[in-house]
Amino acid sequence: MAREKFDFGIDLGTTNSAIAYMDNGQIKIIKSSGFQKDTTPSKVQFTRKSIRVGDSAKGKNIFSEFKRTMGTDKTYNCEYMEHPYGSEELSAEVLKQLKGYVSEENIQATVITVPNQFNQNQIDATQRAAELAGFQSCELLQEPIAASMAYGMEAMTMDGHWLVFDFGGGTFDSALMTVNEGIMKVVDTGGNNHLGGKDIDSAIIDNILIPRLQGEYAIDELLSSAEKGFDLRLELKLAAETLKIALSNKSKEDYFTDEPVCDDDDGEHKKWWGIIVVV
Repeated sequence: MAREKFDFGIDLGTTNSAIAYMDNGQIKIIKSSGFQKDTTPSKVQFTRKSIRVGDSAKGKNIFSEFKRTMGTDKTYNCEYMEHPYGSEELSAEVLKQLKGYVSEENIQATVITVPNQFNQNQIDATQRAAELAGFQSCELLQEPIAASMAYGMEAMTMDGHWLVFDFGGGTFDSALMTVNEGIMKVVDTGGNNHLGGKDIDSAIIDNILIPRLQGEYAIDELLSSAEKGFDLRLELKLAAETLKIALSNKSKEDYFTDEPVCDDDDGEHKKWWGIIVVV
């Protein structure tokens, strides 16, 4: 079944991405192949034989949050890559994955949403990612404006001013919109390309989880090591994300785990049985 040229839209996110299309005026999200989820983790893994994207990316040699380095000369490398990858090349792998969810046709064009604070280098990098993913045409749309348009489809009689907040995994955007007799206009936009859910995760790790571990175990030397300290923070990321999500609708949360966390400064493998209460 053929569709209009730009009927497909993609949210290329820092943490998760998604693809949707219009069907008789209704927005429908295309679920991920195999996992049947609305969103796909923006992760790319390189193995000896293949490149894995999304939920299938597990283990070592995984790259994520590369949206934050779009438009820069930052490169990512591992032993299984043919060459160092730029952020747009990793983003292209995510776009290819999303494109592959549409089995009944070959998508040639799409709309991709971007933070409204993206500079020209970041915009150009996103366009290159779309080209590398095989899209012949790509229109970019600011994320809060896209949200306003989507909501406005069902509320075009709501004349007045709207303030739209888009707090994502890695970026924060806002837009002041005005609607008058069904006509939507952008009054002003603002935001921060380095403020998102991952920063909340980092704050929970650095201000709550690590101090708790320091109170129970000798890990000061471990934390002074850039490599070991980084590995510890990776181990604690799941706990931080779990707490963050739980605290979205409550004022405190108890967290239990009996998983090994780290080796202390004496080389002993420690399990963390404690309870963390966040208020």
